Amino acid sequence: MTHDIESKPSNVEILLAEDSPTQAEKLRYLLEEHEYSVISVSNGKEALAAARRRKPALLISDVMMPEMDGFVLCREIKRDEQLKDVPVLLLTSLSDIGDIMKGLECGADNFIRKPYENQYLLSRIGYLLMNCSLRKNQKMQLGMEIYLGGQKHFITAERQQIVDLLISVYEDSIRLNHELHARQLELTHSNLLLNGLYRIAEGLNQAISEHEVCEKTLEFATELPGLRAGWLYLLENNTFRIAAARNAPASASAGNMMDGLCECQRLCLAGDLAQVTNTAKCERLIRAEGGTGRPCCHASVPLRMGNRNVGILNLMGNGQDLFKDNELELFYGIGHQVSIALERARLHEKMEELVKQRTAALTAEISLRKEYEARIIRLNRIHSVLSGINTTIVRVRGIQELFDDSCRIAVNHGKFAFAWIGLFDAQTQCVTPMAKAGGGDGYLSRLNLSSVIKSPGNSWLIAEAITEAKPAICNNLAARGRMQIPDAAALERGYCSMVVLPLILGTKLVGIFALYARETEFFDEEEMALLIEMAGDISFAMDHLEKEERINHLAFFNAVTDLPNRALFFDRVDQRISTRRDSHKILSVIILDLERFSSINESLGHQAGDSLLRQLAQRLRHLLRETDILAHLSADHFAIAIGHEQESTAIAHVLDKVLLGIQSQPFLIAGQALHVSARAGTSSYPDDGRDADTLLRRAETALKKAKLSCDKHQFYAPEFNARITEKLKLETKLRQALELKQFVLHYQPKINLKSGQISGLEALMRWKDPEKGLIPPLSFIPLLEETRMILEAGRWALSKAMSDYRKWQALGLNPPKIAVNVSPVQLRQKDFVSMVASVLNVAENVPIGLEFEITESVIMQDIEANIQKLRVIRDMNIEIAIDDFGTGYSSLSYIAKLPVTVLKIDRAFIINMTTNPDDLNIVSAMISLAHSLHLRVIAEGVETHEQANLLRSLTCDEIQGYLFSPAVAPHEVEEILRQKRTLQTPI
Repeated sequence: MTHDIESKPSNVEILLAEDSPTQAEKLRYLLEEHEYSVISVSNGKEALAAARRRKPALLISDVMMPEMDGFVLCREIKRDEQLKDVPVLLLTSLSDIGDIMKGLECGADNFIRKPYENQYLLSRIGYLLMNCSLRKNQKMQLGMEIYLGGQKHFITAERQQIVDLLISVYEDSIRLNHELHARQLELTHSNLLLNGLYRIAEGLNQAISEHEVCEKTLEFATELPGLRAGWLYLLENNTFRIAAARNAPASASAGNMMDGLCECQRLCLAGDLAQVTNTAKCERLIRAEGGTGRPCCHASVPLRMGNRNVGILNLMGNGQDLFKDNELELFYGIGHQVSIALERARLHEKMEELVKQRTAALTAEISLRKEYEARIIRLNRIHSVLSGINTTIVRVRGIQELFDDSCRIAVNHGKFAFAWIGLFDAQTQCVTPMAKAGGGDGYLSRLNLSSVIKSPGNSWLIAEAITEAKPAICNNLAARGRMQIPDAAALERGYCSMVVLPLILGTKLVGIFALYARETEFFDEEEMALLIEMAGDISFAMDHLEKEERINHLAFFNAVTDLPNRALFFDRVDQRISTRRDSHKILSVIILDLERFSSINESLGHQAGDSLLRQLAQRLRHLLRETDILAHLSADHFAIAIGHEQESTAIAHVLDKVLLGIQSQPFLIAGQALHVSARAGTSSYPDDGRDADTLLRRAETALKKAKLSCDKHQFYAPEFNARITEKLKLETKLRQALELKQFVLHYQPKINLKSGQISGLEALMRWKDPEKGLIPPLSFIPLLEETRMILEAGRWALSKAMSDYRKWQALGLNPPKIAVNVSPVQLRQKDFVSMVASVLNVAENVPIGLEFEITESVIMQDIEANIQKLRVIRDMNIEIAIDDFGTGYSSLSYIAKLPVTVLKIDRAFIINMTTNPDDLNIVSAMISLAHSLHLRVIAEGVETHEQANLLRSLTCDEIQGYLFSPAVAPHEVEEILRQKRTLQTPI
């Protein structure tokens, strides 16, 4: 639909809302060019304000704008009583149905889809302006129900507005349909051309000769839409010949023999035919057709190889029209493919000819090449072995690793069937296999490797290599000759060739490297040269590793005594210190100084002095434990590091043992018996130092004090020396107490909380010192355990408790069970169970109520072994009680497995349970736990009735403590039992 845009009203002012400056300027220029007055704004908000200030004749608005889009702007204009009659034309790039609905709903009069044609836009503006008066006179609004996008919409607007908008939609749709139809025809045509091009390419790929290329080119080209005929010229020596033709006129297919060169041929020879060219009126075709009206135009497609023309492809259409540019481009592509196909065909033909010429020569070369390749592969294989072993030599740090890797590389890289390395002992003439690879399946066990030279047997090749100190080769183990009996063990495993390479250090043969192959005649001259080089490399590496090992050894060990030197001693001591930082263990460092050592060197010589040092080192090794650290610091100075318990007398005993061990027996030096003595200085971690250097320096200070004071040994800290001296005196007195039977047993009663009666007695050891009187156990029991005198004392305590029990039994006092404490030292003894059994046997099968109390933490050490011991003890009718429960780190899963019947709660929880809710909760939990495991519960350290009553309410079974009685002598126990004393509960 078109209108006369020149009939517009005069002085028409149009308001333009467009956020794109470029689009706004373009549209403004178009409108002003047609004598419209234009006011331009950049968004909907500004447009609404401008319209309210000055009412325009027409509003043109873009849809997508900031601040306020075109739909909202249109809706606001139509709502305004002053502006609602202003026609609104929306410009949009949107084409969805929903956009049309938005245009109807907001009251738009028309919309045009971008991009638009200028003439169409101007016609719509003229149409809207001419209909303004009609719309002003229109008094009635219409409602319209429409279906768009599957939804129903009801639109209310003026009749003319709806008509204008729908006309706009209709015209836009018609225009789009025309465009789509034209595009569809264009795409269909392009698709046909592309399919034809694909068929040409596919056909040319299958053509292997020049003739096939030309024929297939025209066969498929004439099937392209719009093409009727074609012919193809090839250029050879500036002469054209027709190579193929399809539906072509006779004059075209006759080549250049009739009328000379045609236009396309002249251009080709002149070098001017570089692109596809339309020949509008071919002279040759015009003359041949004689004015019949048939097409006389064609397209000439140059066929090029590199930068030269090799031919022309001429294509003729169905009509008189020239070919379009896109068709010419397609023809150019066809020409390019044909050129490639021609070049490929010509190359193929040349290659076929070359193949025929060279087949004979290649046949002769193949056998020689295979021979060379086999040789190269074989030599590359050995070079790979050499390279791998040399890499190993640089990397490894031990001879065994060198041997292992060498055998592995020989099998993996050298493709040998089997490889092994053995060391040769010249004295015994035995070969000891050290490494192997490739399986072997027991092959080495079949070889005679003892006295190999005297009795070679099936090891004759090994004996030859050792005797002559050069490689021994056999390239056919099955053949008779030097070897009367073939090597059956090797043949059984498929080994046909063998070589034995000697490993030589200096002039001494130290080993062999044996290699086996499954082929005969395997080891040729070239391969042997490389294998001999490989054996030399391995020998060099052995020598290097031995020297390096010796150098490394001397860096940390004394060359005379082979003991650790000062550097290694520091390292080992610092390591021990790092493991003791969070413990209460002591590490003592001792320095020994030999007296008169310099005079021995001067009188008997340095060799005698070195012999003395070696003998002394050997004697010190026997005197010390394996866990002690022994080092040789300098000529006559030795250092010892010993770990021990805090405040232990063990260090004093070690010093006495070492110094006495040096002095008590003579050393045999140069046929003379020499007595040597030594002095010692000692320092201890952590009090005297926290690193090895400090400890050693302070031990040297203590040694100087010993020399000045003429003492055999001194400690760096005088107070430590005093404490050790005091403990040694106490140790001596304890040994005397054992001999003089100064230890006694006291008994503390256990009370049943329900009945208040005595339910048991705990035997507690006391020391009755003639000078100081009765000494409590904490003052001497730890030292008894440290010196292991607790073993004798513990046996005595068990025997004494059983003796007292039998005495009270004989007096008719009906004694309760006696509980005897078991020391950790006792429980760790392997003969603990047998010791208990021997003591019980002395009782002559008299039934005795006996119970062992063992500390919780002691049981949890080596728990599996302890469980076994305690089960045997239980089978002897001895009950087991866990003492001091709650102070250790028990595992509930193990407590259930322990053969125990009693659990004793440590007094630390009982003391504050009446005032501390946490302790009360812990005690309650312990009692519940024990009862759930069917254990009897005893509370220790009960001193008040309040504690007893609280424990009774918690269902505790028994108590023990000063509330009833402290530990008393046996005669006092007799009186308590005779009186049948009970616990009195206060009213």
